[in-house]
Amino acid sequence: MNTLAHPRKKDPIKRQEELLKAARIIAGREGIAALSLNAVAREAGVSKGGLMHHFPSKQELIHALFIQLLDIMDVRIAAIMANDSDPYGRFSRAYLHYVGELKDSDESFQLALLSLAMPTEPVLRKCWRDWMLGHLAQGDAFDNGYLGALVRYAADGLWLSALTEGPTLSSQERNAIIQRLTQISFEEMG
Repeated sequence: MNTLAHPRKKDPIKRQEELLKAARIIAGREGIAALSLNAVAREAGVSKGGLMHHFPSKQELIHALFIQLLDIMDVRIAAIMANDSDPYGRFSRAYLHYVGELKDSDESFQLALLSLAMPTEPVLRKCWRDWMLGHLAQGDAFDNGYLGALVRYAADGLWLSALTEGPTLSSQERNAIIQRLTQISFEEMG
């Protein structure tokens, strides 16, 4: 009988997820400025070296958080698109409904923090641009035209306004805007 203890197998994917969860907790609790490697390591219960094995810099950690949020967006937007029987303008409409339904969730707050960091983080700007261009490459004339941009930019405005200004619109007004933008997404390009 072998009495030697078997070392536990390392699961780098699980460890990265734990580290990203710790980073999300800190960003949600204290803001993106408080997101240091030391704080994340402490929150995750690992050494700073253990954290740096997965994320060698704060920028790489922030980039990984952003990629994770974009992946969540992809899943949710794909589900909305799958339930939309009209292919014309489908991406812009799905984006509108995804962003329009974010409200005060942790996901919304985390996305807001990282989005507000974009002006000073070129990697995040490129990541967002690549994500959007990838979707637009699969889109149609509406998605790639001025009306599609109008619908998506208005959705961004509703979301950022709610996050930065608070509730300046009643839920009826907000829903009316989303409904009108949805109607626009069914219009033919002029």
